[in-house]
Amino acid sequence: MVVGGVLLLAMIAASGWGAVKLAADARIPVHCGSAEHCLLVSKRTGLIIWPAAGVLCFGVLGGIADSGVAANWVPGLRDVLVPALICVLLGFQVGALVLAGRSPGAGPGARGGAGTGLDRGTVVRSD
Repeated sequence: MVVGGVLLLAMIAASGWGAVKLAADARIPVHCGSAEHCLLVSKRTGLIIWPAAGVLCFGVLGGIADSGVAANWVPGLRDVLVPALICVLLGFQVGALVLAGRSPGAGPGARGGAGTGLDRGTVVRSD
C-alpha cells in the first residue's frame, strides 16, 4: 500500500507539473479503453481526471486486497496489484501530458488542434 501511495503522489505531482507547464488552452487526452476512443478534455478537467482515477483504483483495489475476499489470493498478488495498476495509470497520465504539451506543428504526423497533435479524436502514430 505504501508503494501505491507513493505512485499516487507521483500522479498528483504530474498534474501539478501540467498545471504549471501546459498552456491555458491545452487539451488533455483521456483514453476510454482504446486508441480509437480518445476524448480530448480541457486542461483543468484533464489534470483532475487522471489523479481521480488513481485515487478510485487505489481505494477500490486496496480495499479488495485488504479484505476477506483476497484472503486466499497469493500474497504477492495482493502486494503488487495496486502499485501495478497505478503505475500503468501514471504512464498513461504522463503520455497524455506530453501529448497535450506538443505544439500544433511538432513531431511527425502532427495534425494540429489546440497543441495536442490530435484532432477529431484521431491518434497520431509515427512509424
